[in-house]
Amino acid sequence: MKQSPNEDDSKRILDNLVELTSQREQDMLESSLLSTLVEVMRVDKVELFACRWVNGVPYIRRRLSAAALDGKAQIAETAHDSWLPPPIFLYDLLNALDKDDGIFRIPHGLCLPLRCMGSIISLLIIHAGSEQKVNKAMLKAMARIHENFLRLLFEADRDMLTALNNRRKFDLRLFNLMATQLQTPEEQTHCTLALLDVDHFKQVNDQYGHMVGDEVLLLLAQLMQQSFREDDSLFRYGGEEFAIIFQGLAPEQAAVALERFRVRVEQYPFPQVGSLTVSLGYTRILPQLLPGQLVEQADRALYYAKSHGRNQVHGYEELIAGGLLDNTQRFGEIDLF
Repeated sequence: MKQSPNEDDSKRILDNLVELTSQREQDMLESSLLSTLVEVMRVDKVELFACRWVNGVPYIRRRLSAAALDGKAQIAETAHDSWLPPPIFLYDLLNALDKDDGIFRIPHGLCLPLRCMGSIISLLIIHAGSEQKVNKAMLKAMARIHENFLRLLFEADRDMLTALNNRRKFDLRLFNLMATQLQTPEEQTHCTLALLDVDHFKQVNDQYGHMVGDEVLLLLAQLMQQSFREDDSLFRYGGEEFAIIFQGLAPEQAAVALERFRVRVEQYPFPQVGSLTVSLGYTRILPQLLPGQLVEQADRALYYAKSHGRNQVHGYEELIAGGLLDNTQRFGEIDLF
């Protein structure tokens, strides 16, 4: 029996909802949302802009766009777009959206803000001519479903104390980055993994208590967020150890950023504790290695910094070249050369 148009639409909506709710990564969740809007809402084009505020001033950056081609959504990433002040009509809109969760008419169509943990994190721009009738109730429902799943992902991927990405997210991000480099070697960019550790952190906990220790970790995480780029992935790796994945930075460039951060921590007045220092080790991310090998390389460079005076930055490749480390790796119980 042939399905009626209404049944076809219902099946398409359900199929897209299944796809949307199966995602476990923010990037994939956003792509799935845009595909759903193009295919279900039948609009010509949808764009997603990330939002952030610097000193109370909004900035936006286009992350994804989706256009219809033969009834299917064609997703395009816009990773090279820069953070820019929004056009005046969006600037006014962003400054009036504290509690309003409506859909807004803009010159080229519609704008719908997306929130996570109470803050606007992105804008959906739906390009639709005045002759097109957009089902606003469905559009709003799709956005709310997206926000609910984004909140679940945020809670699953974040460290509860510092709000940085957690160890689970680190493992997933590193694996996906290396897999992408293997699959598209022609588009491979320099990437660097760094580990950092708070020097003498046990003494902080022993002398001042764990509440002060937690405050130190929280302040350190905030310094990291202020010191590194938006595209640098920051993680609480465990305890007083943190990790950074620099995408698009060679080790020599990452070393400059890490040294700058080391100095900033050394000069920062931590309440009650006073001064603290951190030790850092880094290594180049090479897709032909295993994730565990890369972590071990960064950890060996970190251990070298810790055992040679602390409050230092060292690179694994630099130490190997200088004969300060041998290149025999211990990965599990097997020697890897």
